[in-house]
Formats: sequence, C-alpha cells, structure tokens
Amino acid sequence: MKSWKFTFILLPVLSFSPLLQAADSYDSNWSLFSAPVYYYPSVTSDFESNEILNSSWGGTLSAERRIQTAGPFSLRLGGAYTAAPLQPVEDVKVKGSLMEVSAQAGLVYGYGLTSRLTFLGFLDAGMTYGRLSTGKTTTYGSGQSGIGLDFRISDAWSARLETAAVYKSGLTAGLGAVFGISYHIPVSEKSSPLPPRMLDFYSIEVNDLFPSLRSQYEDSRIGSATITNTGKKNLENLRVSFIIRQYMDAPRESYTINNLSPGESVQVPLYALFNDSVLGITESTKVSGEILVDYNGMEESRGTSVLVYDRNALTWSDDRKAAAFVSSKDPWVMDLTGNIMATVMAERNPELTKNLQTAIAIHEGLKAYGISYMLSPNRPFAKEIVDTATVDTLKYPRQTLGFRAGDCADLSVLYASCFEAAGIETAFITVPGHIFIAADLGMSASRAAARGMNLNDLIVRDDKVWVPIETTMRSAGFTEVWKKAAEQWRNASGDNKAALYPVHEAWNLYAPVGLPADGSAIKLPRPDEILRNFTAEKTIASNNELNARLDRLGPLDKGPSYAKAANNRGILYAKYGFYPDAVKYLKEAANAGNASALVNLGNISLLQSDAETAYGYYREAAEQLPRNARLQFNLAKAAAASGNQNEADAALEELRRLDPELAEQYAHVAVVSGSGSSMTRAAEAEDTRVLWF
Repeated sequence: MKSWKFTFILLPVLSFSPLLQAADSYDSNWSLFSAPVYYYPSVTSDFESNEILNSSWGGTLSAERRIQTAGPFSLRLGGAYTAAPLQPVEDVKVKGSLMEVSAQAGLVYGYGLTSRLTFLGFLDAGMTYGRLSTGKTTTYGSGQSGIGLDFRISDAWSARLETAAVYKSGLTAGLGAVFGISYHIPVSEKSSPLPPRMLDFYSIEVNDLFPSLRSQYEDSRIGSATITNTGKKNLENLRVSFIIRQYMDAPRESYTINNLSPGESVQVPLYALFNDSVLGITESTKVSGEILVDYNGMEESRGTSVLVYDRNALTWSDDRKAAAFVSSKDPWVMDLTGNIMATVMAERNPELTKNLQTAIAIHEGLKAYGISYMLSPNRPFAKEIVDTATVDTLKYPRQTLGFRAGDCADLSVLYASCFEAAGIETAFITVPGHIFIAADLGMSASRAAARGMNLNDLIVRDDKVWVPIETTMRSAGFTEVWKKAAEQWRNASGDNKAALYPVHEAWNLYAPVGLPADGSAIKLPRPDEILRNFTAEKTIASNNELNARLDRLGPLDKGPSYAKAANNRGILYAKYGFYPDAVKYLKEAANAGNASALVNLGNISLLQSDAETAYGYYREAAEQLPRNARLQFNLAKAAAASGNQNEADAALEELRRLDPELAEQYAHVAVVSGSGSSMTRAAEAEDTRVLWF
C-alpha cells in the first residue's frame, strides 16, 4: 500500500519528464499541476465534532485549460489520492484506515498581482471512491472551494499553494491544503493551431464613467492597465485599444508601444469614444469593457467590468462640469428662444442695451412658460459644504422644460442654454450651497458706467461686464432677480466664497452634450403674457438707466446754459422712448434759440412716423445750420419718407459734398432707381436711426 501511495504522488512528476525538451514558445492555455495533499477533517457530515478520521495525506494531479474568450478563467480536471487512519474510540486504538480516490472538475479564476504572482480562486466538484482497510467500499460526492497563489518561476514552471474548504457528502468536512508545481506545456509556434499568448494584463483599473462627460473621455484617460511581455521575443509596434461594444462604434486606440522586451511591463492609459447610444442609459449599469493589443498581425485581449452611470449623473468635483449639460442646439431650446425673441422684437428700446433686453425677454419668457423651482435638500448643491464624491443628478434643458420644474442647477443649465441659443455668452456663479448664472452684457466697464449702470450690481472680469441672474425666483420680475443675484454675489465674493465660470471656457474641458432629437415639440408660452411682462420690466430698466444719466446732468438752472442743458435732457428722454417729456424740454430749448433742439424735435417726429413734421423741423434748423452734414442726413431721410424725392436727392448730394466719409458710412440708406437717380429708402427699410444734436 505504501509503495502505491508513493507512486501516485510521484507519478505526476514523472509524467512531466518526456515534455522537458526545447520548444519555440510556451502556451499558457494548457498546464499540468502536481502536489502533495493534506486534509484535516474538522466535522462530520452532520457538522458535529469529528471522532472518526485522522488527518490524511496523499497527492493530486490535474490539468488546466485557460478559456481564451473568458479572460481570467480556466477549466481544470484532476484526480487525487489520500489515506487516513481511524481515530481511537475511548482511548482504544482502532486498526484500519480509509483510502480515497477522487475525480473532480472545476473553474479557476486568476488575477495578476504582479508580472509573476497571480491570485487564484477556485471551485471544484466531483465523486470520491472510499475503501476501508476492512474491505468495505462506497462512493460519495465531494467538493471544495478556496483560494491560492501561483508564482511563475520560469516560462515553463510555477510554484502553487492552495487552501480550501472541503466537503465529503455523508462523511466529513474540513480544510485541505496543497503545495506543488505547475508545468506549462510547450507548443511549437509552427505546429500550434492557435497563436501563443505573449502578453499578460495586470492592474487593470477603469474609472466609473458618466455619459454627460463622454466627449471628455476621447482625450482624458478613463483608466490604465499594465501589459507584460511573457514571451521570449521582443515585441514591436504594439497598439493598445479599449472598447465597450454596446456604446462604442469601434475600439479607441489609446497607446502605442514601440518595443516591449521579454519580461518588460508598461503601464498604458485607456481612452474611450462613445456614440449617442450612451445617452440612452437611464439607470447605472455594469458593462463589459475590453482591452485589445495588436502586434505582429495578432490580437490579444482582456476583459474588465466598468460601471457606467445614467445620463443625468455627475459629481461636483469641478463645478464647470455643469457646462456639459448646456445644450443651446436642443430643438426645444431653439424653438422656445426663437419664439421669445420674435415676440419682443418690435418692443425693444433702441437705447437700452441689447443684451440686457434679451436677458429680460428670456427670464420673462421662461416665467410665462410656467417653470417652478423644486428644492432638492438631499442634493449636494443644497448644502454649503459640497461633497465632491457624491453622485448628483442634473437635468438636460429639454428635461427641465418637460417637467416644468427643476432645482437651482437644473434651472441654471436651462437659462444658460437659452441665452447661448440667443447668441449671448453665459457663466455659472457658485456660492456656498447655490448655483445661478450671469449673462454677458456685451460692453466694457467704462461704457456701462457711462450709461449710468451701477457696477456694484454687475460683475466685471477682464473688462467684460456680466449681469447676474437668480434663476430660482420664478414669480419675480427680471429687475428683482437681478438685484437678488447681485446681492448674493457681493456677499459671497466679500468672503472669497464666490466663483464665476464662463461657459465657453468650461466647454474647453467639458464639451456640451445634448439629448438626441426624438421628434417631440415644445408647447410654446402665450405671446401676450411674454410681451406684457417684457414691456413692464423693460420700462423699469429704462427708467433706472435714464434717471441715473439724468442725475449726472445735474440740476436744470435758468441761466445762460439753460437751452443747451434742456436740449441734452430732452435727448435722453427721447432716446429711451419717453417722447412727451422729451418734447417738453426740447421745445423750451428751441424757444431759447437752440437750433439743435429743432433737429431733435424733427427726430422725434420721424421716429413717430410723422415725416412731414420732421421735415419742417429739419428745414427750420437748416436755416440756422446751413453747412451741417449730419443735418443733411436727417433731411434726406425725412424727405424720402414724406415723398419729396427731389429734396431727398439734393440733401444726399449735399451730404456727399460736405462729408464724404459720413455719406459712405450711411450709404446703406440709398439705392439706385431704375432711372439712375438715387433716392433714400430709410423709412421703408426698417432703419429708424437718426442723428441727435
């Protein structure tokens, strides 16, 4: 019996000897493993204390086949022999022993810790034949699960340690251990039906991915892997790629290795180029990623799992990430913004800053659309200290319009999208626990100050002036949300807790990602409500700006300069559309002998579509200012508008003679008629420009 046991243990080693010959390469797909076996039975089949069998020794021999398409998994089939003496009963020695022969099949998982050391996990099951020395025999099921370490000594040999929990049905359960050697079967490259594996992959790490940042992943690494040359030859021109097949049209080439020597390892970055389907993910999901390496006309790969969050997910590790959700080309955003702009077009004030009026229109338009502020206390931006690791949810503008509600971040993204669709640059403003937006006024700080605007209510960066807007005050008018936002900015910036992030700059890092068009259409708000609210807020803004500029003119004293001061005051009223007040001051100036006031009275008449009255004022002024080129321009416009073609041509000709440059500047108001004479079409060409004196 002893010689048989010794032969069984030695047999695997002896079986390797015919294979100990030179080979072109080693195929890691097949290997043989042989080791002594130790088994300690701790409990019986009923999980009571073992009082039957002593520890047993034996040997095992198994063959493993790596599954190429399953990455780190291998199949194995093996057999084992053990023998154990019986325990004494009440200190009385019991003669005899139990001999067991087992056959099992299982699955082995390998994870590379280093280029030579691999962690193992395994699960085996099979049948065992048991024979007592008395001659009694039986067959029962057996299984084991455990862990181990495999150390690669050379291309051909590995040392392996395994420990396992062992169960023998109807008999015992306990712990087993083996320590032995593996031999990797050599295969000639010429005769191998499959190309040999020359690479191994270790330390594969892929970050959690966010669909909203998909554009960033093309150039910003999503993870890394260590690739090792496990062969005996230099490998050249290796191309490393990564793919998630459900959401990528093709592998994204990530790295090129010019030369990889035997045993050499290189850590390579991984990148991804996602298609639009990734924006269809509505629940976080685990997907399979694959690292591909091409070399010498061959390809090797290793799979890995990747967590992809839903399309609305993001973390606030960088507040500029919100810019990825700003979608100015979304069909709903473009339709809504275009409708709002068209509704207020005819009611714009020519003197009030264009971008400010657009800001008023968009706020009042979104208010008319009926969007509510929905407080989300559990979200990071509802807390003064933002947890940058917390995964938050941010809506795309179409979703906020569809739900007609959103939190501060959702509303800020929607506002920014509408402003960008209207051609106005935006910025995100962050203060502790809150985010809102600012819109570019399209002017310098000096120009804003000259127009009487209070710079304390604005944000100036690099001589660009921004108007802040609080997006969550859904029932308030534009003036009120502007003042509230300015107050929040002043308070937080005084404590160095406020930040401004221009969206266009943020797009350099986080390119905008919009939801794919789905054929749906937005229900537009009522134009009359938009127009009513816009007109009211435009009047407030005009009054505020006008009063500030009037204050700068100082008091109107009845003195030598009264006529000039009254004329200047009348011009301001007229520019902002307050014509009755303008006419009052201009008539007082004209009565005091100011010829410029006559021109300006003509301007008001022309703007009110009374061309004949305007022409009369201009003619009266021309008697006092006979060689004034700017007056000739106004004369040409009024004459053409009132049908006095000859007077219009004469005024244009005089303008060209007095000031060719000015005539060229306003050449757009003249066209050539069929007879070859020139005539002014200013009043018919939607050109309401006049020159104030």
